[in-house]
Amino acid sequence: MTAAEQLSDFGPRLRAFAEVVVRVGLNLQRGQRLLIAEPYELQGVDRGATVIVEAVRAAARAAGCPHPAGIEVIWGDGPQLRESAAKSDWRGFTRAVAANTKKMEECLRHGDALLFLQGSQPDLMAGMPTNRVAELRRIGWEHFGRIAGQLVAGGTNWTVAPAPTHAWAQAVYADLPTDQQLAALWETVFAACRIRPALAAGPLPGPPSSDRPADDPIATWHTHLLALQNRRDKLNSLRLTTLRYAGDGTDFTLTLPPEHVWCTAQLTSHSGVAFVANLPTEEVFTTPHKDSAAGTVRVARPINYGGAMIDGIELEFRQGRVVRASARSGHDLLNRLLDTDDGAVRLGEVALVPHATTLASSGRLFHHSLLDENASDHIALGEAYDFCLRSPNPRATNRSLIHVDLSLDALVSSPGTDLS
Repeated sequence: MTAAEQLSDFGPRLRAFAEVVVRVGLNLQRGQRLLIAEPYELQGVDRGATVIVEAVRAAARAAGCPHPAGIEVIWGDGPQLRESAAKSDWRGFTRAVAANTKKMEECLRHGDALLFLQGSQPDLMAGMPTNRVAELRRIGWEHFGRIAGQLVAGGTNWTVAPAPTHAWAQAVYADLPTDQQLAALWETVFAACRIRPALAAGPLPGPPSSDRPADDPIATWHTHLLALQNRRDKLNSLRLTTLRYAGDGTDFTLTLPPEHVWCTAQLTSHSGVAFVANLPTEEVFTTPHKDSAAGTVRVARPINYGGAMIDGIELEFRQGRVVRASARSGHDLLNRLLDTDDGAVRLGEVALVPHATTLASSGRLFHHSLLDENASDHIALGEAYDFCLRSPNPRATNRSLIHVDLSLDALVSSPGTDLS
């Protein structure tokens, strides 16, 4: 059975989800073109996400996107990606990634909006030699890295949103009958994105305002973003200098640069358009000093790295660097990840997430950072965000091709302050 057959209100909630993506995540402007892509795992949107793409197309047209040429989609091909790895066809894969990167660069030059619809295929590279999986990721990071830097710096308005598919649902809800898995994942995504079951129709068009119904998702998101801003402002008022993480298998500390600022995922483009970089979002985050992490970390959730899983990760840091790394599964791939470049063994982000989110209370492992990072506090190996500093501090800021979120099950504190 499809999700539409399992969920009686699937149609209205899908339309509401698409409206949130377009009007809150992207804040798509009238006349602005849109490129829908996925430069992380498949190098294109999974064909299983067609129903989401069509809903977004309709919402984008309603928001004033030119039709039909104003909306373009880069589709992915999982079997072709696996074949590239199996044949070590790096030249062919590089050509494909370079072509996608060129399209994204053109969008940036023209001021178009970018939507990254992400899913997860944890078994895509099952049985594939570790070095081939790592090489795919390296090539992908090498090309997308120059796009990511421009996006984070405000090159245009963009957002990342979840795209449930059968493969992803099977990994998350393996304990359910096959015909119920996709509907269960959609229910999780709807809840995380504040799309209530009782919604009878899509949200009202236009920007948030005080006269919207209380159950309208756009108004609900407006309230949520204000709450995140308030938490951000409170953290910034504390002027914290150190953080300590303590939990089962985790005991480490890090220092925050004097210039650090706590941020939310609500950013502003160079042209003045406010947008939300990822949906859902529950985090408030900043950048640590790259040389400061010290102690041990036990990662609470597996990570999907290029279609292969790494689980049971344990890391030891000294003077900011990972000096020991192990994993119950995917150990070799973890080492390849850490060998990506000099910055891959250092931290670029620390994030605080409330423990009462719908994703946290579900007790599920989601096999994708987009959901897993919003279920618990987390840190990230790799690239730091420059906007998390009031003024540049190259000595404190980590640089890397990668940015990999690691969820933690630990209490976070600063001297005299419990932050959990």
